[in-house]
Formats: sequence, structure tokens, C-alpha cells
Amino acid sequence: MAMIYPNKKQKVEGDGTTYKEEVLFNSDTLSKIISYLPSVDLLNLALSCKRFGISNNDDELSVIKKSARVAIQDTATEEELATLPYYNGESSLADYHYLQLMRRPLAFDQLAIGAEYVKSEDKSCIRHGNCTAWSAAFSNNIMRAGKHYVSFTPSMIGENVSFGVMRPGKINQWARGHPVAKFFYHNFSQRLGYGECSNYGNVQCCMYYAFSGDSQSSDWRGSIDSETWDGMEGISFGDELGMLLNLDEGSLSVYKNGRKLGIMKMGLAGPYCWVVSMRSGAQISIKRGIYHHEMMDGISERTSISI
Repeated sequence: MAMIYPNKKQKVEGDGTTYKEEVLFNSDTLSKIISYLPSVDLLNLALSCKRFGISNNDDELSVIKKSARVAIQDTATEEELATLPYYNGESSLADYHYLQLMRRPLAFDQLAIGAEYVKSEDKSCIRHGNCTAWSAAFSNNIMRAGKHYVSFTPSMIGENVSFGVMRPGKINQWARGHPVAKFFYHNFSQRLGYGECSNYGNVQCCMYYAFSGDSQSSDWRGSIDSETWDGMEGISFGDELGMLLNLDEGSLSVYKNGRKLGIMKMGLAGPYCWVVSMRSGAQISIKRGIYHHEMMDGISERTSISI
């Protein structure tokens, strides 16, 4: 689709023969255009010249930042807006980038030793290799505010699979073991975004143990806490496990085939990403779901809708 950019040739005072080209900016129009651009391209556009990306007045937004703000307001749903936390100094460009990440299909972006993709072109499905040790895989999709729902479809349940959330970061080549363990943390570099701090409480990782339904959590420096919770159940082969991370109230709820079992853990705050741990040939797929208000009331219905 060809895009028409409004231009105006404006005569310069003087000899009447010199002209300059001035682009007529309109943030409402530009916001419609940039809504089709990846956030990386938008950032490059903002860096291309001062007129686009930098304002001489610290209190005045640049054209690109104004347009990004309008694009967010025009296209984001109420639930999506709730996932955009405000950090002092963070711009609408960062919010636009974050909003685009929230709309992408979930994938296991980082794999520890022992985990591998079932198909190289599909990062949403992984399996465990032949080694006997626990391995882990997690998403780079960072959740910082609002409500987030995911569904996992595992095979070979037994005592071999667990699911949950942990702090975002990067694993090195020696990372292995269960994500709640200190050994895993020793080979992990935690990632904090702009305006975030590390003082978010002691729940650095929280996992649902598929065999029994226990909640296992850790601050990555001390012992692992294993707890029971109201509604606790294990899952079997063929079950779909859903999880709702509600960062507005700091809770992690568990769903079994669309039926809410209960709130597994409270006291969660700050940024998290989805993580799984497995061993002995287990295979797991991940899918983003759409949050419904009815989910908070425990209505038994299938609420995981792929997007």
C-alpha cells in the first residue's frame, strides 16, 4: 500500500529563488501510519532526526512520541492498557514496544542444558533430552503489570514437569537444574528494565509441581518453600494447565482444563516471565490466552483462546 506524505514547498525570504522543504507533521495521522510499524523501526525513525525524535523542550513530547501515545490509546484494549506500567522517565516508545510484545505468540526463547525444540521453526513446543537432570526453558516476554493468562499442554506428567513464573534474565551455557534452585540462579543474570529495582520481595521464582500440585517458591538464595494451597490438584496426561498471573493483586492462580482450582501463591510483585522445568523425556507447549473477567470468579469454562 503506497503511503502519501504531505509536503509543502515553502519560499524563503531573500532572492526568491531558494526553496526549502518542510514536512507538515500531524501526530494523529502519523499515529495511524506507525501502528503498522514494528517498534524497532519506530525507534530508528525517532533517532533519524531531531524533528522526529528529540524535542528542544524537556517538557514537550517529540512528534514520534506523541504519535506513539496516540497509537496506543487508539488500538489498545482496556486489558492491554492495564499491562503498561508507568515508570518515571519511560517514554511512550517503550510502552509501544511492550504492547507489541504482549500481542505476539508466546515462545520458549531460552533453553537450559537438556531442553530442545521439537521443531526448529516452532519455539512454542519443547522436549527434554536423554539426560536425567532437570532442565528449564522460559519466555523473554516480560510481564510487569496487569493480568496475564497462559496455557501449557504437557505430556509425560508423572514427577517430571513443573510450571510457573520467575524473574526475567539470561542464562549462560552452564545453566541446568530446577529454576527454584540456587544452582540455577548461579548461572543466571537477572534483567531489570528502566525504572525497575530488585527490591520486589522474596518470590523470585514460583512453580506448580504437576504431580501433586504443590507450590514451590524460592528467593534463589535460601531454601525452597513447598506449600499446599486451597483447591490444590495434580494434573494428568492430556490435561491443559492454565495460569493467571494477576500483578494488580500479586497472585498466581491455577486452572485445570479451564476450571479454576484456586490461588496458588500471593505476594508476587515486579517483573516476571513464564518458565517450565522438566526431565525424563517430557514435552511441553505454551500458548498465550485471553484474560476474561469471569476467570476471577472461578466460572468453569474453557478460557484459553490462542492469539
